[in-house]
Amino acid sequence: MSNSYGFDFLRSEHNLPSSDDADTLHPFASNVLNVKSSASSNVPRGVPDVSQKSDLEKQADVLVFLRNHRSAGFLPPAVIYKNLGIDLSDGGVDSAVVKMLECNPKVNVEEVPDPENPSLAMNTFSYRAKFSTVRDKPTLLAQINRMKNGVRWADLSDAYDGVEVDLQSLMTAGEVLAVGPEPKELVVFPRGESFLVELDGCVKLKEEVPPLPEEPTDKTDQQQMAVYKNRLAEYKNARKLQSCLIQTDIDPRLQIRRGEAIKIGGEWFRVSSAVRDDLPLDKQPPRAQAPPSVVSMKDLSKKNDADGYVRRFDAKTIPLDGPLGDDFGRANLDNAKAARARLHAIAGGGGGGTGARNLTGGASSTPLSSFASEKNAVTLAELFAQNVAASFGMGRMGGAPIRPGGRKRPTMMANRRGDGPGSKGKAVDPEEIKRAVDNAKEAASDPSLSYSRAVRHGCTKDVRDMYLETVSMIPTSDVELHQALVKHKLVEPGEKMSRPRMKKRSHLDNDGKPKKRRYYTTKKQKLTNTHLEGTEIGAILALAAERQSQGKQVGDGGM
Repeated sequence: MSNSYGFDFLRSEHNLPSSDDADTLHPFASNVLNVKSSASSNVPRGVPDVSQKSDLEKQADVLVFLRNHRSAGFLPPAVIYKNLGIDLSDGGVDSAVVKMLECNPKVNVEEVPDPENPSLAMNTFSYRAKFSTVRDKPTLLAQINRMKNGVRWADLSDAYDGVEVDLQSLMTAGEVLAVGPEPKELVVFPRGESFLVELDGCVKLKEEVPPLPEEPTDKTDQQQMAVYKNRLAEYKNARKLQSCLIQTDIDPRLQIRRGEAIKIGGEWFRVSSAVRDDLPLDKQPPRAQAPPSVVSMKDLSKKNDADGYVRRFDAKTIPLDGPLGDDFGRANLDNAKAARARLHAIAGGGGGGTGARNLTGGASSTPLSSFASEKNAVTLAELFAQNVAASFGMGRMGGAPIRPGGRKRPTMMANRRGDGPGSKGKAVDPEEIKRAVDNAKEAASDPSLSYSRAVRHGCTKDVRDMYLETVSMIPTSDVELHQALVKHKLVEPGEKMSRPRMKKRSHLDNDGKPKKRRYYTTKKQKLTNTHLEGTEIGAILALAAERQSQGKQVGDGGM
């Protein structure tokens, strides 16, 4: 049926063609289709077709590809063409894109010999990060420590593969300071020297998980394999939960809050604050995310308590925001548990099988206690070994000099407690005593004992609260403060409030030695005796100068 208005050409030129009316196509439309089909037919199979993209879009695709493969170094044009369909070879179709990449500050272009024809050169391309020297976590931390005024998170995010994971771990451990409203807008600063404090309580893993299920011998049995996979999944979940819930024997809620940094088994975590188990840590609600700082001055939102946290935080459990590593964290906790058991066996059995009595006193109880101590580990090991020696009667033997800690040196022979002249007993061999003391010292010096307690940044929560509650009671006047110190016997009554300022002696150097007097002359300065002209001394000097100019001797042979 013909169109009465004369618009029949619309049917052929503006409608999609079909296979039936291919012979009735408009000549211009058929030419366009032929060009498109020929262009697409030239692209090899498996290579993306980018014939419809502009040069700017191609440059953006190359930049993203180089960034995602920045760890591979320089890439040849063949690799880029195979993955993107963009020909960057010499004289290729996309030569304009090559010129754009050469001017791009984010791209490195290097000429190398062509592997197929070494006499020719070819361009290779790689991604150029802002900090090209940052290649791993140690160099990342070193770069941040050099930036005293801070560095933007975004400037470091393209340094290498996995850099954001390392940045997050540095923030979690408190090795760097991060300031900013949003995670991607953070500015990272060097922390400097850290102040770490041990928490009270010995930490250990939760109760043992079920044993690893045995793989069925007949793997073709679908029912047995399904049961095995279910049990294996349960085992992995139980093991992961065990690594996230750490047991302690002293209430940790008095010392640390949710969201603060904590070190367990040599690994840094945050006390778990997740409220949704189906979301990762970075997708939790803002009120449930750990702050960038490693310490908090107040608890998290009360709404989190109403919604309920995923992992419990009670008097016996410390929840972590991630599982312990099998090769490091879990192994350190297991070694610490074995070291504590060995130490308790020595203290309870008396010196490692020698038959000595139980140990008592502060020197021996400090390494065995659950409470943290400020004393040096070497000092505690020495005191523990001395107390083991005293359990054999070493502390009661006369004539031996007293060592630091109130214990006497072992003598050649010593009796056990209660083995006096009128009691039954057998003298202990001094070699056996020496072995027991060395064994006790070795057990108390075990490095694994350092993983027995959790570690945090800064003072504990109870100490900070105590300071904030009593800071208003501290006198602000120097006189009142001095009187309070005298009252509590912190200073002597006759001691001055402030030391007199030391007077600087001009004739002494910084070491208190007399300064050497040095005489300096101005450059090109001429020394003259014009002030002696017209005097008797001046006349003598003038006569001497004249005789000297004539080559004659003056006085003792010359001036």
